[in-house]
Amino acid sequence: MLVIVFHGGLTLFPSGFIGVDIFFVISGYLTSSIILSGMQKGTFTFSGFYARRIWRLQPAVLALLVVTLAVATYVYLPIEYVSFLKSEKYTSLLLSNQHFIKVSDGYATPDSATRLLLHTWSLAIEWQWYIVLPVGLWLLNRSLSRRQLGYVCVVLTLLAIGAAFYVVKTAEGLGYYYFTARIFELMIGSCVAVLGRDRKLPGQAAATLIALAAILAIVYVALQTIPATAYPDYRAVLVCVATAALLYVGPTSLTSSVLSARPVVLIGLMSYSLYLWHWPIMATITYLGLEKTPAVIATYFVATFVLASLSYALVEKPLRKSRMSFAKTLAIMVVVPALAFSALHDAGKAADGWPQRFGFGADNALSRLKAAEVPHREKCLDVSDGKDPGCILGDVKSKTTALLMGDSFSNHEWRFIDILAKDANVSVLAQSYPACLTLPGIYMYDWLKFQALYSKCHAATADYYAMIRNNHYKYVMIGQVWERYVESDKVVTALEDERTLELSHQRMQDALLEGLKLITESGAIPVIIKANLKMPDAVNDCVYRNIKLRGLFGSETASEQCATQDWDGQEHPALTAMFKAAKAAYPQLIFIDPKDAQCENGSCLTAIDGLPVYRDIGHVTDYASHKLGVKYLQEMGNPFKAPTH
Repeated sequence: MLVIVFHGGLTLFPSGFIGVDIFFVISGYLTSSIILSGMQKGTFTFSGFYARRIWRLQPAVLALLVVTLAVATYVYLPIEYVSFLKSEKYTSLLLSNQHFIKVSDGYATPDSATRLLLHTWSLAIEWQWYIVLPVGLWLLNRSLSRRQLGYVCVVLTLLAIGAAFYVVKTAEGLGYYYFTARIFELMIGSCVAVLGRDRKLPGQAAATLIALAAILAIVYVALQTIPATAYPDYRAVLVCVATAALLYVGPTSLTSSVLSARPVVLIGLMSYSLYLWHWPIMATITYLGLEKTPAVIATYFVATFVLASLSYALVEKPLRKSRMSFAKTLAIMVVVPALAFSALHDAGKAADGWPQRFGFGADNALSRLKAAEVPHREKCLDVSDGKDPGCILGDVKSKTTALLMGDSFSNHEWRFIDILAKDANVSVLAQSYPACLTLPGIYMYDWLKFQALYSKCHAATADYYAMIRNNHYKYVMIGQVWERYVESDKVVTALEDERTLELSHQRMQDALLEGLKLITESGAIPVIIKANLKMPDAVNDCVYRNIKLRGLFGSETASEQCATQDWDGQEHPALTAMFKAAKAAYPQLIFIDPKDAQCENGSCLTAIDGLPVYRDIGHVTDYASHKLGVKYLQEMGNPFKAPTH
């Protein structure tokens, strides 16, 4: 319930995700108790254990995979659909936590909010635990006494806690998903099972006191605001120890009567299904861009309990007692689904996510976006020798040459610059480096989440300026999302530099002037390409919702609601000062501002011809880049044809 309330967006428990920690402790306790009991009775077998675990967990997971596949097939756009199919593949392979480590920025981040199977990372941890636990307990139980086994369990758990803290510290915000960061939670539950055998239960007063303290500790942590990027931490240990205490005191405390109440027990019986079905509902709501009004949140809770009840009654409960052999169980419930979902992902990837799901023909919005894409554009996000014909745009045969460099936001201006360059008979080599301020002599510190200098950017920039010196371009264009860098205090010249916003601005201006000096000394005319309007929050939800729901709101209504965004026309003061100083020092400097085509009378286009201007986190689509280039040429003229004196 902590997890469901947390994912419902309610602020009652800001760290409700600790419900997963509680789950891991209980799971470690139950599975260890089952194994130890079987060993004591002489009935334990590895095949029997795994067969029971598969029938306990996999039927509901397979139902989840089928239902979410149907939902994603209907509403998920091609890129997200292929990503979803990949997550289905790894979920069926019991490795979804490893998958989300690679594709996610972290837990509870915007990029994770629409991943239908994100929550299955904990099930993958569970299965990885099943590989370690039975073998470990079997070996230790054969060679150690009960007391020795308890000591070893405690020591191994303490070591696992230390390992978890190390992983979280070094995993750059992704420790949340790591098995090595979570195994201690399951081991704490195992220790309760090991140490609790033949234990003497505390009296009612002591048990009640321990249980109340444990519940208060859990509630206290749930009420804290804990960054998931630094979790699990000491508070996870507190939650797990508190859960272990509740398990250890057993039914003797007065609080046990509350936990044994029929409604609570019913939620406990359905807890697995509740966990499985709650997240896809919220992820779908988020993906469709629906406003999370009280009515929508209420629908989320009702739908969660309805789907969970159906899953529990029709899938989970009937199949958990299956007596099929381990070999058949493994084949039917694991191997065949894994092969099927892997093949489906491969097919979906090859078919670009089947965009025809949203309608056929050239008028299909997705088809128009796809047709406008420059297929080799992203391959030029690097440094090369300049001989790759795929990285040359404009009039490719012209002897008048130019260089376009910068970060990925210069790369997204490809078709915009292509329009101007063709009109002016200029051949342009496009070379960009992601998240890189391509000005000489500076570094970005702690960029892209690394506690270090962004050396690759520094090296790429040096290569660009070497090309400028050697190739004698007519124009050298620098395109950046300038606001991103001027709003940061991360611009330095060395690791030991003091970092303040004012110093960062000064270093950036000095580097800009030095870059312009090197460009002009090479005989080239410098060009600064400003950025498009910063992508407004959730701006694409409106346009894409109309596509996802097959025009349910009507294309005309969607066009009116999604086409523009108010803008005050203000530039960052530090940028204005920087560009003014650059123009004063180098009067031949040309400025090209795509906002001159995108914005007019305090309003900026966020959709063109019913298609989104923005592709992802602020990059414009190739379709919009082309349309804005045409509009700029018509309204502003061609800066490459203007007098250069």
